Amino acid sequence: MGRPEKPVDGPYFRQQLALYLRGLRTAAGPTYEQMATYVKVSPATLKRAASGKSVPTLAVAMAFCFACMVHRRSGPFDVGDLQDLWLRARMEERGTLRLRKPKPEYIADTADLSQALRALYEYAGAPPLRTVQENADGAEHLPLTTLSRIIGRETLPVDLAQFKAFLRGCGVSSDEMQEGWVKAWRKIHTPIGLAEMTIRYRSRGELNRAQSGVF
Repeated sequence: MGRPEKPVDGPYFRQQLALYLRGLRTAAGPTYEQMATYVKVSPATLKRAASGKSVPTLAVAMAFCFACMVHRRSGPFDVGDLQDLWLRARMEERGTLRLRKPKPEYIADTADLSQALRALYEYAGAPPLRTVQENADGAEHLPLTTLSRIIGRETLPVDLAQFKAFLRGCGVSSDEMQEGWVKAWRKIHTPIGLAEMTIRYRSRGELNRAQSGVF
């Protein structure tokens, strides 16, 4: 196992993730060099993942767990537990733990929609913008500048097609998964929905800002 690792400190969920990974390695017994032979990740990267100094990517955390599983020749680890812990650590790192998981059925207007899209991105693990763009099928569907402004709550998707591209980019890929989101989009873009927004916002300036996604 080599020399003992340094104690873990730092934010709570980052500590818990590092301790979780260390626990798996302790139970399985491999060195980092042995683990690296099972996965396409360097020993240094694997060691850094369990150091607690930063939050590793989900891919590295998954590779870490897989390597321990292969070395021990045990059954599969609980992917759901790892993903939940990793996401909490990632959101803690970004200062977004206070965000609630978005529920499209509760979206009443464009302000709600803007907030929900930002939360959706964070709950996807806040991946690099180019990764989101690739998942959305390319720049023609979701330019990086537009994507950045949507996440920053400076604007909303220009149409339903771009809205669906953003959903795909954040992992909401199938028609079934998108159904509730599409209903929310259509609800606030119908004449009745716009009329309700006009009543809700007390001034034309507030309404214009709401419709553009600027809050």
